[in-house]
Amino acid sequence: MFTLFRSRWDDTPKPLNKVIEGAVRLVEPSKGEKRRVETLASMILRKVSKVASESKLKPIVVLGGSYAKGTWLKGEADIDVFVKFPKDLDKEELERHGLDIALKSIRDHSPILRYAEHPYVEACVDDVRVNVVPCYDVKKGDWRSVADRSPYHTEFMVGALDDDLRRGVRLLKKFMKGVGVYGAEIATQGFSGYVCEVLSLKYGSFLSTLKSASRWAEREFISLEKVSEEIKDVFPQANIIILDPVDYRRNLGTAISKRRLAEFIIASRLFLKKPSPNYFVEEKGYPLTKLEKNKLTRNLATLRFRHSKRSIDILWGQLKRSLNHISKQLDIHNFRAIRASCATDEKEDSAFIFLMERLEKPSMDIKMGPKVFRQEDSKKFMEKNLETSKLVWIGDDARLYAMVDRRIKSIDDFFHSLIHAPKGGSGIAPGLMNDIKNTYEIYVGEDNIKLASSRPWLARELVRIISPDRLLTDISN
Repeated sequence: MFTLFRSRWDDTPKPLNKVIEGAVRLVEPSKGEKRRVETLASMILRKVSKVASESKLKPIVVLGGSYAKGTWLKGEADIDVFVKFPKDLDKEELERHGLDIALKSIRDHSPILRYAEHPYVEACVDDVRVNVVPCYDVKKGDWRSVADRSPYHTEFMVGALDDDLRRGVRLLKKFMKGVGVYGAEIATQGFSGYVCEVLSLKYGSFLSTLKSASRWAEREFISLEKVSEEIKDVFPQANIIILDPVDYRRNLGTAISKRRLAEFIIASRLFLKKPSPNYFVEEKGYPLTKLEKNKLTRNLATLRFRHSKRSIDILWGQLKRSLNHISKQLDIHNFRAIRASCATDEKEDSAFIFLMERLEKPSMDIKMGPKVFRQEDSKKFMEKNLETSKLVWIGDDARLYAMVDRRIKSIDDFFHSLIHAPKGGSGIAPGLMNDIKNTYEIYVGEDNIKLASSRPWLARELVRIISPDRLLTDISN
């Protein structure tokens, strides 16, 4: 089989071929690992099926995910079990019965609740991630929930992928992990495993996928079957359109952010130009020395807070939405954030991080008023500012101007003002607001080094935000 795989690369340059062959050894599970995961999957399937058989609804239990499709990475197997309920079941009942079966099935493995459109259960069993997901047993196209498509995805890919294509999927997944764009969850906003499978089917191999991606246009349109490109109009906000072969009304690219898309395109170009095994290795180390030695550390501002424990998916959604609103408020107050990010230990400690153009602002602010030709507006401007301003004058452009004391002079002032703004005025997610008000701390400049010294999750993001993108430096060198 390996000879068959190599034949696909006979016309590729030797350095590239050598790198890909080395990567294959990183992604292919051994026979022993395959046997172990197969035994585990059978055990999990039996447990879930047994509990499901005791339910009056008699749901159907099937395997899915990368294990069932044979596309899981060496050392990173995950097993999805779908519990399919009658389609006429109320959604609340689906959740109640589905979670009951899931929790009972894997109760010995510290299960946790996760959330997509509806909740499901996740656990780690013998170092393998197991998801038990309730869904509806429906005909193709009669979807009642997003998860209903997943068993059809498995069926489709099992029939469509051969061993070479599966190997290509594994290489693509490992490459995406190495360059930081793998994962459709909101924390990453990148490419899902299923998208990797669809891309591999579309382009035929790992290398062909990268060659095509290196030439992708803005709002690239990708479909396994020939369909009218007018369907693009159905997804006006999409950064890339990848039609689901199981449901051509669904765009698999919805979760992919502009940044992750751009990173994958750049990574594809750089790898093809100068192949390196580094593209298949995830970045691990984020030493504090990078903070200590980088002058940009002086421009860091971190709003750190503690919060009640909640679902990881809900937490990341709240953090991302809040970060977006805080960034807009910074712009409104003429503070320029060069880069912004959020970080969390995914338990009870989180932070918003900003690399600022400057942390302090001049003590005075200049307000630009209307042109004097607008009589009423001019009158209102003068009435408002003549008594309270340091200086009011008419400019060479026939406008009125006023010099006033700046109320918010520093990033500290900004954060204090934002957090104590009238209800809803900050844009911070309501689910985080009370926690932030009660626990927030502001760290500016080199104070961030001490804060990060005991928080690896924060050190990682602080180092990343003041460093050039790895794609443009370490990997491509």
